[in-house]
Amino acid sequence: MISAVLLLIFLSAFSVWYGNFLSRTYPVANPRIFNLLILFHFLMAFVYYLYATFNLSDSRQYYFVVQNYLHGTGWFDYYGVSTAFIHFIAFPFIIFANFSYEAMMLLFAWFGLLGFFFFYIVLKERLRYPHKLLGYDLLILILFLPNLHFWSGSLGKGSLIFLGFGLFFFALNNLQNRWFYGIIGATIIYHVRPHILFIVLIASAWGFVFSSRGISFSLRLLVIMISIGAFYYIKEDVLALTGIDEENILENATTLDTRAKELMKANSGVDISSYSLPFKLFTFWFRPLFIDAPGILGLIVSFENLFYLIVFSKILKPGFFEFVRKSDHVVKASAVTFLGVSFALAQISGNLGIAMRQKSQVMILLMFIILKFMDENKYSKDLMKVRNGKIKKNRAEAMRLRQDVVQKSKPV
Repeated sequence: MISAVLLLIFLSAFSVWYGNFLSRTYPVANPRIFNLLILFHFLMAFVYYLYATFNLSDSRQYYFVVQNYLHGTGWFDYYGVSTAFIHFIAFPFIIFANFSYEAMMLLFAWFGLLGFFFFYIVLKERLRYPHKLLGYDLLILILFLPNLHFWSGSLGKGSLIFLGFGLFFFALNNLQNRWFYGIIGATIIYHVRPHILFIVLIASAWGFVFSSRGISFSLRLLVIMISIGAFYYIKEDVLALTGIDEENILENATTLDTRAKELMKANSGVDISSYSLPFKLFTFWFRPLFIDAPGILGLIVSFENLFYLIVFSKILKPGFFEFVRKSDHVVKASAVTFLGVSFALAQISGNLGIAMRQKSQVMILLMFIILKFMDENKYSKDLMKVRNGKIKKNRAEAMRLRQDVVQKSKPV
């Protein structure tokens, strides 16, 4: 426990320094938000620790599998993808540094915190205006959604893949200067969930091919070539983890349906095998909703799901699909990633508890798309007011200058 307290002090101090460093490097970011993220994320990590104390948690299994490693087993014997990668990352800290379970929980919670740091910068860079919901800044509300912090604040896949997503989309926002972050992010996503990286690469290639805003032909070609090469490299792991043998696909066509039925055996399971695709997606995104909440945790998450529904209603208006069609590569990549990952996970998330955990990986992408849609609508209205002489031109010029500052921000 002492090691965990010392680690908490060190990680908190380092995170405060790093947040200040990021805010100096990227002027759009507010150091106060970084500090609040540190406080809230570690608080939710503690809540998860209490939850894991009284409930079954994969985090304990990850820890004790490594702690009780076989004599003669080396660090690189654990190397692999999916669960093996969590063991691989945890091994040197548990075996060489003698980290306790609590210390490992803190370390992986910190990985998730870094993911929030990078997502915050991306959101601030992409938005021109603050947007309100019930008088509160919608961006801040999204950044502090408890479920996102809860499932990315423990020893396990959730914290690492959230960091991977944060790094990847941080790089995608300025690929020429941040490509190294993209490689790190893609590497993390691949090792945690290869099939998710498959979707992310398709989404990125799609975004670059069908966007024309400030993207050179050489950069598009490079992204496509890298994506094709990565597809070939990760193909075997993708097929293995989805349970599909490429030489015997027809015999395994019912794999996803079988997994869904197995997962719904738990107390929080619902049989989604007979649902239509739209209802499967609705279940994945917005359930539980109070009446079907699995326990106290499900009841708390129901409030968050209600928030998602309210924000989602913002896009139920004319012009949204046209906005996506005309949007830049980041919005397109976010949209395809969100839909692709949702489609893949919704097929097997018959257990509402699993859905609550897995959707936390991608819901922030949906929130970004909606915020960007609201932002573009407001920007179009302001430009119309400028043309009609209802607001001064220097306000529109200030909006453009803000975007220039964003583009000139130096990579970390």
